[in-house]
Amino acid sequence: MPRAVDHEQRRFEIVAGLWQVVAEQGIEGVSLRTVAARAGVSMGRVQHYFGTKDALVIAGIDLLVKRAVIEYEATAVRPPQDRLLHILLQQIPATDAGRIGVTVWYAYVAKAMTHPAVRAILAEATRVGVEECTRHIEEADGLEEAEARACAIELLALSDGLTVRVLIGDITAEEAEASIRAYTSRRMQSPE
Repeated sequence: MPRAVDHEQRRFEIVAGLWQVVAEQGIEGVSLRTVAARAGVSMGRVQHYFGTKDALVIAGIDLLVKRAVIEYEATAVRPPQDRLLHILLQQIPATDAGRIGVTVWYAYVAKAMTHPAVRAILAEATRVGVEECTRHIEEADGLEEAEARACAIELLALSDGLTVRVLIGDITAEEAEASIRAYTSRRMQSPE
């Protein structure tokens, strides 16, 4: 009897190989051959599941976003301020795996300048992030939607900037996290 094949697991293994290539060489280093080698599978298997390099690249960012959403959804029972902090801290590269994930994310940000499908996925993920942060700020601080949205954009920009500084080694992940926690606490407590 033939054994059952877990197609989702196989797709994930290939995408994980893609992420490793992107983290090490950027998206320009991606080919079906390099990803197959990194994933430890045949090039035919990569072609079977993704067809083209472009389809594989798009699947990579799509899965990266979906995994972030799953992690966020696991916080559903926590208070609004904790959920807000999760969003703001999620991208800070505090572990080796986190550093790879954020490096891959920023490679896709660069790719979005010339790739409309990647840009659309990132724009939607960012839009949802702003909406979720806005909602949590409204719930935690009682701000009106427009003010809460402005605060959300400000906090996300702070998180983005600190993430880049951690990536380049200017500050530690611990310093970035402490800064976000302190700023969020002050911002949420002070009427402006």
